[in-house]
Amino acid sequence: MAQLQALSLAICVTFGAALLTGCEKNPEAKQLLREIQTDYEAGNYQRVMFSIDSLRHGYPDAVEERREALKIYQEASLKLAQENLAQVDSALQAAIRQFDEMKPQVEAHRKACVATQDELQQFNELRARRDSLQGVFNLECAKIKYIHKRQKELTNDK
Repeated sequence: MAQLQALSLAICVTFGAALLTGCEKNPEAKQLLREIQTDYEAGNYQRVMFSIDSLRHGYPDAVEERREALKIYQEASLKLAQENLAQVDSALQAAIRQFDEMKPQVEAHRKACVATQDELQQFNELRARRDSLQGVFNLECAKIKYIHKRQKELTNDK
């Protein structure tokens, strides 16, 4: 009976030690999270994204750090999408202006059967650029809306 109690006590102590060891905070994950926060504050959003990916894959048990990193990830994703949207919007507006300026001349040349192959090719390339930029613009808008939706859901879950 004494041996059984001693064995039970040894198992409990071993199990308890394993639980305590498993609950220890990972200092490397905490340090990486601090670096992520510093990079975010400095506006290094691309680096933030890579570092968060490293945190997620390198420290799967660092739950608190990963939870905090998720908030930063959403914010950095939002900032990147907003920056991309501003750049794409500027390029899109320029492409629309060029297309609208060129369109009457090309249509008049087509109607008169004097449009050159180079003129038509340039017009079609400009149309394709405009349409491509419009697609990217729409994608970035959808991404921003999705990020806002997820942020709202996370806020409501608390």
